[in-house]
Amino acid sequence: MRHVQVVTSGIDYIDRVVGGGIVKGSSLLVIYDSFSSGWVLPFKMLNQKMAEGDVLGIIINYNFPLPKLILRAKSAGLDIEEEGRAGNLVVIDVFGSKYGFHHPEDYIYRIESFNPETYIPKLEHIYREIFKKTTKSEVVDLIFSLDGMALEIGEERSIKLIKQLISNRIINGRHLFSIYLTGKDRSSDEFLSWNIEFNDYVLEFTSKREDHRISEQMCVLKSPLVISEPRIYRYEAHTQDILLLVSPRG
Repeated sequence: MRHVQVVTSGIDYIDRVVGGGIVKGSSLLVIYDSFSSGWVLPFKMLNQKMAEGDVLGIIINYNFPLPKLILRAKSAGLDIEEEGRAGNLVVIDVFGSKYGFHHPEDYIYRIESFNPETYIPKLEHIYREIFKKTTKSEVVDLIFSLDGMALEIGEERSIKLIKQLISNRIINGRHLFSIYLTGKDRSSDEFLSWNIEFNDYVLEFTSKREDHRISEQMCVLKSPLVISEPRIYRYEAHTQDILLLVSPRG
């Protein structure tokens, strides 16, 4: 097996639970339910990686009009407008492209005449344009979200597109890793199964409503650096703490 380069995810406790970090060039899937705050983690990871100074963040937005995306990211500690103006972040606004929203900011990119059949070539073109303008040597991209993609173009077509995205070396040597999000309650079991298969790392966040609070668990379903049965942790989003609940049988 060839040597693999492992980089930090940007979050210490994530590095620990997945076996030391994220393999360069790999992908991480975050699954969360309707009441979970697990969606916050990828935005925090992206924010931390950009803070390293030589990492460009790319958000591919399928879910919201841009103002709502900015508000959602800010609640997770990521200021899209500030980072975009600083040259640390760009947004490929698929949602806005499909529904006719235009934004003047130079860090917002549109896919003109959005069509699933020509999506990948147009996305490649946008990446090339981004790389012409940035001096950053490495890239972390955040796909928000897979269920949003499926809502717009259907799950079957989304699966085919995701296969193309994963197999297509658009980012070449700049790629650190990709982060995919998907809402479990908005996806079919088959769609979830395919995306678990495609990704190298899989974290699932589940919530439970209790008296006066919502408790959460994080399960490490998959990591190329950990060979064991899945581990389950209590997840405290407000303090960013975790506690191992179930130890592997040995």
